[in-house]
Amino acid sequence: MKTFKIILLLLVVTTNITAQKIVRPTKNLEAYVGTWVYQKNDTIFKIKLKKGQEVGETWIYNGLYGGYYLSIKGKVIENYFGELPTSWDFSKESRPNNIYIWASNHSYRLSDVDPNGVSVWFYDQRKKHFGGKGITGGYIQLLSPTKIHWKLDELRGIWNETEGDESISDAERRPIGFSIPDDVIMIKE
Repeated sequence: MKTFKIILLLLVVTTNITAQKIVRPTKNLEAYVGTWVYQKNDTIFKIKLKKGQEVGETWIYNGLYGGYYLSIKGKVIENYFGELPTSWDFSKESRPNNIYIWASNHSYRLSDVDPNGVSVWFYDQRKKHFGGKGITGGYIQLLSPTKIHWKLDELRGIWNETEGDESISDAERRPIGFSIPDDVIMIKE
């Protein structure tokens, strides 16, 4: 009976240990939270970022969810500033329709995290890269507490998605551009 209790105890302990999710470390995400604006002549481009989590079966990535807005000559061209979730269970559902930007600087080790930059996955609602799956390759660089560099790199994103996949045609590898500015300095609103 004593052996049975020990085995049962070990089973419960190991089940609890393996059930815990690994949280990938990040740094300085709070500095990116808020609304950021780029304005040149009659063009106004904004992104709004808030902290959120992407949860998988065995891991949790902390990061930033976002939306975007673009107006030209006083006419709203893009407006994806809706309510943002706080968590997305990647293992149970596809990307929620109200996430248009996912950004994070998570890594396997805290010492590898650059607090002054986050990688960006962008879901362009007009261009629909890769059938709406979004595109990687972008980044946000923190220049100061009130200034960022927003950069989307379509060629890198295409390479990230298609490298080594012979089933993807040359037409699917061609850049289609973005519906918003892709390389600008933005100021915190």
